Amino acid sequence: MQPENARFDQKTPAECTIFGAFTKNLCKPATHVAVSAALGGALSGAATAGVLEETPAVPSGNEIHLQEKLFETRADGTRVARFRYVMPLMRQGIDFAEIEEDFFHLCIGVAVPYLAVSEETVDQVIISMADRETDFGVTTHLAKQYFEAFSVQDGTCIWEGF
Repeated sequence: MQPENARFDQKTPAECTIFGAFTKNLCKPATHVAVSAALGGALSGAATAGVLEETPAVPSGNEIHLQEKLFETRADGTRVARFRYVMPLMRQGIDFAEIEEDFFHLCIGVAVPYLAVSEETVDQVIISMADRETDFGVTTHLAKQYFEAFSVQDGTCIWEGF
């Protein structure tokens, strides 16, 4: 008999939502649905699985990897979370229109759940995509980069055009 607090084959609803363990048959789908409903349905299986992934799947199907997450407080006191991604295939001439959906997907599927898990509060999320790793804040004419900014309200991302 296992001790009462032993959990070898079952995850809590929070662990199922945060870590996407239901995709590995460690959680019951009903638990995931209940937790997603409690969170307003903002988190889906792919979204929650993406919270901790360094190489999340995106609608364009292109391979990307997370370079870094940065948090900053601006002079006016607003907080910004930056999720900086690299998509090497951009070097081959991918236009913004071809990856536009990836930005919202990364905001709602990675940034929002990450912020909830880390209990970070920010006023803005900026998702950037570059064809190579770059140093933050350093201008380079070699890299192709795209940026999108979002505010996060009620668990969803609202586009804020630059």
